[in-house]
Amino acid sequence: MVVTHSDRGRRQQTESAAIVLDCQDHGESDLIVTFFCQKLGRLTGIAKGAKRSKKRFVNKLELFSSLTILHTTPKNGGLAFIAEAELLDGFLSLRQNVTRYTTATIIREIVLLATKEMEGDEDLYPLLLWVYMNLNRQHPHARLLIYFLIRLYKVIGYEPVLEYCFSCGQHLHEQKSSRFHPTSGGIHCEKCSAKQENSSRIKISTGTLKSLTTAMNQPLERLHRLQLTDISQREALSFLNAYGYHLFQRDTNSWAFLDTVVKHPR
Repeated sequence: MVVTHSDRGRRQQTESAAIVLDCQDHGESDLIVTFFCQKLGRLTGIAKGAKRSKKRFVNKLELFSSLTILHTTPKNGGLAFIAEAELLDGFLSLRQNVTRYTTATIIREIVLLATKEMEGDEDLYPLLLWVYMNLNRQHPHARLLIYFLIRLYKVIGYEPVLEYCFSCGQHLHEQKSSRFHPTSGGIHCEKCSAKQENSSRIKISTGTLKSLTTAMNQPLERLHRLQLTDISQREALSFLNAYGYHLFQRDTNSWAFLDTVVKHPR
């Protein structure tokens, strides 16, 4: 991170590696852009004259793009001033395929739900960069979404317990299958699940739980190599979606397109 000074009233500026999560028009020529930065976490700023820019911002503030930005640090909940942006990777493939675009959009929406402004998290930035890089390389998108989500929940401090029954503590890997209860936020063995009057339960096979446990602890550079059967993909996506709803108490808009991801796992 490089600290410099701008010509605008000598306001202190910082250079940050960042990924674009959101971009909205503001007036005739400005853009309000939300980034996820390597050191600072989520950062929202204004790019003055960005829509008319022919050098500083042209083709650089597209969704999912990886950048280096020069910006001020906002105070009292205000906006940062985005002075410059240097494009590192536009991840063009993500915008050329509807399934990859939908997957990338689900990821950005969940990151926006899971984070707050200026709450730095150095573990989340490399995870976000990893998933967009591998989506752009056209690795299987359903698996990437699953691996991203299970690691995201761990990073933000809500790692799901995948080895033991939420109710009785019995080892779930000794069961043929288990069930996730969204209301409790835990996974229950079949015996404990049968005792509870709850129709909104999601079945998870032992194989799926073992795969998710492996994904939780796999080194990031090898994570995309893990395999999942189509059945495990469907179970994992259903569980991770329901778990996310339990955590954030709302759906993401892009989950409506999840069938596209599941029906075309590669």
